[in-house]
Amino acid sequence: MVPTIRTRSVARRAVRRAVDLPCELITRYVDEPLLCWATDLSPLGAWIETPGPLWPGEVVVLSLRPIVRWPHREITVFAHVVRIAVSGRGERRDEPGMGLEFRDLNRYEFGALQGWLRHRPPPLPRRRRRLVADHRLPPPRGLVCASGVH
Repeated sequence: MVPTIRTRSVARRAVRRAVDLPCELITRYVDEPLLCWATDLSPLGAWIETPGPLWPGEVVVLSLRPIVRWPHREITVFAHVVRIAVSGRGERRDEPGMGLEFRDLNRYEFGALQGWLRHRPPPLPRRRRRLVADHRLPPPRGLVCASGVH
């Protein structure tokens, strides 16, 4: 199992909601916006799937606009990377990515995003993968089978 890197351990302050939103990410390494997907979102942060997550502590600019029933303008916010999964197996994720914590979301954007997320489902927990794919239990003792008594 590949470890997930965290900068701190804090309890969740908001319910994450399952979304599938395109977003643009601007980093100090690339001048052009990179297209990424947000798969978990709360008014306080997001999980962004990206093949090359940045290190915790990095500052990024995230722009997103919920697609359905969103009458407001695009949200553009500074965010810090707070955790990453480099191979896609950390934090119950299928894809590598990073958790972002929003830094400068104003009250209007926070309230609008909170209202939009209220009717979205929370992410479902994913089952743990089996370590042994073809694990067979031995036959119970005392039963008769084709090869004799066990």
